[in-house]
Amino acid sequence: MKNLIIRALTGIVLVAVLIGFTILGKTYLLLLTTFLSLVGIYEFFNIMKKLEYKPNYLLAFIFSLLLLLTVYFGYTNIESSIILVYTLFVMIMMTFFDLFDHKTAFLQIFVVTYITLSFSRLILLSDTMLIWLVYITSWGTDTFAYLVGSVFGKHKLIEKLSPKKSIEGAIGGIIGAAILTYIFAVVFKFDNKMQLVIIASIGSVISQIGDLCASKFKRISNTKDYGTIFLGHGGVLDRFDSVLFTAPYIYLIYSFL
Repeated sequence: MKNLIIRALTGIVLVAVLIGFTILGKTYLLLLTTFLSLVGIYEFFNIMKKLEYKPNYLLAFIFSLLLLLTVYFGYTNIESSIILVYTLFVMIMMTFFDLFDHKTAFLQIFVVTYITLSFSRLILLSDTMLIWLVYITSWGTDTFAYLVGSVFGKHKLIEKLSPKKSIEGAIGGIIGAAILTYIFAVVFKFDNKMQLVIIASIGSVISQIGDLCASKFKRISNTKDYGTIFLGHGGVLDRFDSVLFTAPYIYLIYSFL
């Protein structure tokens, strides 16, 4: 019971901070995404070190910060160039200075793309109402999947990745995200309510895929949680794993609107 209370209180604080920083605007989202990115990279590197990878934390931190600042100041036209320069730099360090082996070099590039680039989409969505759809599809799915799965869950979703997740919970997460999105669309008087519901339903599936992908890395490194920074919830990547998939998806939709 005590753990449930701690988890609930931490969840409330997290949601309040996320809502507050989003309302306060782009600069505050830069601060938030910088924190989440750097801590997320730290957590990811820590679990991969168990598999004898030897990543360079500082290098990933520097390029992550550079990427986030590039997005924040609106230089999205050179965003891909930043990633390319980082990739080439890692390759040079691997080839001529033996700073990395080939596996670690891949990891070094992967984390910046997977974590920092994904979180940076929140900055790009900061001036749109669609940023709230990221939160609704991610955490709405998590909440409803947990509640429905706890009560009705009988059939395992993918047991080898996440033993506690059920097919019933996954369906409940999709339905829950769709309902929350419809309520959101009604409250804020969107004309295209059903389009948003469809986008959110697909986003819910993508959100759960993101969750399972994050679980895969925990399984192969024999790790229970990525971190302990959020009491009752684990680390940044435990709590925001689904956001890492839904934020790029929602931004892609926004780009075509």
